[in-house]
Amino acid sequence: MGGQPRIGAAMAVRGKPAQRGNREPLPCLHVELMSWFKPWSETSIPWLEHAHRAARTLRRDVAHASPQQIRQAIELASRLNPGPWGGEFQRVQEAFWQGAVVTWKERNEGTLVWVHGGAFAFGSPQVYRAAAVHLARASRCKVVLPSYRLAPEHTYPSAHEDVHRAVKHWSAQGEKMILIGDSAGGNLALGAVAQMMADEGPGAGALAGVAVLSPWCDLRTNAASVAVNAVAHSPFDHQDAEEYAAQYLGDRDRSSAAVSPLLGTYKGWPDMYLEYAEDEFLAPDVVELSQKLTQDQVSLTVRTEPQAVHGWQLLPDFLPESKRSIAALAAWSRAQLGLPPLT
Repeated sequence: MGGQPRIGAAMAVRGKPAQRGNREPLPCLHVELMSWFKPWSETSIPWLEHAHRAARTLRRDVAHASPQQIRQAIELASRLNPGPWGGEFQRVQEAFWQGAVVTWKERNEGTLVWVHGGAFAFGSPQVYRAAAVHLARASRCKVVLPSYRLAPEHTYPSAHEDVHRAVKHWSAQGEKMILIGDSAGGNLALGAVAQMMADEGPGAGALAGVAVLSPWCDLRTNAASVAVNAVAHSPFDHQDAEEYAAQYLGDRDRSSAAVSPLLGTYKGWPDMYLEYAEDEFLAPDVVELSQKLTQDQVSLTVRTEPQAVHGWQLLPDFLPESKRSIAALAAWSRAQLGLPPLT
């Protein structure tokens, strides 16, 4: 089991965002950029923390980037990194699910369904292509990447419905599968399993295990992660969490387990794998989820990374911590599927 997250005093103090056309943010941005060059002894990871603050200033106060603009930028950037040579990425449009299937050199020893994150507002199979190719190579399994309708164009329960249909489709294919979800995708994956448990009872049919990576599992305004607001390892903060939750949920009750799975019950669930970074924004909520799973006697594997940026798992071509995460997830998935370890 990983240790408890270190809860630091990284509380952001920020005034109201400047209105479009106001030149005030530019001096603020200059201060943030210049602060990167302060002595490293002032904070443990000053360059990264200041970089994230500058990113938030650029995105919100200067560019006034909308979810659609962020979505487009992420999509374009992802096309520069298709993943290792040898991976196959096939788009799928079927009646019950849409997305992509990723394989590694036609090897297919099992099925991993990975629900992408992105605050319910962005992300896609294309964005997850490189990471999925790495996971397919490490696991020798096909990786299924469902797509789902995004906010703010589509509000709750659109994404939950799309993911549930996709997971139900793949669970009916006659073989065991692993369900994976990260960030908001972790929320959707947990919601899909809860629905399957309600429909099918303990064991949820074909699910051999559920892996959630830094799941956004508590959307309430008083969530522990919102209160702590640890932003040194995240380009997003409590203001973003509130904004994106509101875009997807509107004025719906956030204390429902359907949208805040931290509040649900997990008795009788399949084996689970939980990974998070000890200093990331969502860590306090994930620690609570770990405690809840243990309390409900779920067979649980917990893996932590120190000082990793939220979403680090998506960059195995660049980050050693991402390579470690992909390897660990692949090994756990193979074991859950009853497949022998790879040498």
